[in-house]
Amino acid sequence: MSRCPYLDYESNNYIFSSSDKYVCKLTGQEMYPDDSKVKYTCNSDSDCEYEKCPYYKDRQ
Repeated sequence: MSRCPYLDYESNNYIFSSSDKYVCKLTGQEMYPDDSKVKYTCNSDSDCEYEKCPYYKDRQ
């Protein structure tokens, strides 16, 4: 699994809760763990989809 190096996970509990979220350090965008963008782009099961992200490309 490839994961964008700029993706942070913020949790307020030890157990999964509705207040947990992923935060993109490049855009500041907050996403819920079940958001499709997290699953298919930022934290992809295959390939490095995050490399296609325009914000990521601009940082290179």
